[in-house]
Amino acid sequence: MLKDTRISRPPCVRYKFKGFELRTENAAKPYRQASKWLIDQISQIPPNAVVLDYGCGKFRYTIPLSRRTKHVCAVDSSFQIDREQQIAHNRTTLRNYARKYLKNVAVYEICSGAWRRRKYDFILCANVLSVIPHRSERIKVLRELGRVLKPDGQILASTQFRNTHFKHWQNNPNATWVRDGWFVQGLRGASFYAIISPKKLGQLCRSAGLSLVRLESRGEAAVAFAMRGVRPLAVVRPRASEYEVASRPRPSRPVPYRTRADSLSL
Repeated sequence: MLKDTRISRPPCVRYKFKGFELRTENAAKPYRQASKWLIDQISQIPPNAVVLDYGCGKFRYTIPLSRRTKHVCAVDSSFQIDREQQIAHNRTTLRNYARKYLKNVAVYEICSGAWRRRKYDFILCANVLSVIPHRSERIKVLRELGRVLKPDGQILASTQFRNTHFKHWQNNPNATWVRDGWFVQGLRGASFYAIISPKKLGQLCRSAGLSLVRLESRGEAAVAFAMRGVRPLAVVRPRASEYEVASRPRPSRPVPYRTRADSLSL
């Protein structure tokens, strides 16, 4: 059985499995592969919102967030931030790209305390939890995001739990099933990807003390909308490919982004 050792804190962004360093930055997808559905959700965030893009990757969603909102904090590992890479047709680093093209975006390392001292109206955590091999660390990340969220703010967390790569890994000698995901050794090093379904994503959110507003699957992705605080007797009821959260007592008119007229439509 593969064992792991934490490399950095807090929270970890690279891990080791028997000497193999998991390069979480390898999971970052390019700008052109942004989800149309997520882009649509971003387009409905109030323009005066202060936003956190946790695990910003290659600015796949940071760029549309910057075009829509007042201010964006883009957070990722030092490995992802400092390396030169292709970002929206430019060969550069995240900091240099933001400095030149995204004047309302501040780039921070995950280990920095600067982004933790702010409060956010909206937090995006897209395809981040899946690359963390420890369930406890996933919960720590969500708990920290809940801490920096404004009382009336909202978190949108997503994970990809269906993909053709996952089926191919079943017959790949370089892929090993560990805990709840795949440990893969490739040309760019070792990586890990957990299979987090909507039900498991909801469980992580509740374990972190978050209140689920909406939980569903969108194509290959699990999506959770959450706020601070836990609702009593919250349960997840599956309906075909979609999950809805029911709770008692339940407000007569539930509004996810409930304190602004220009609300986030779900």
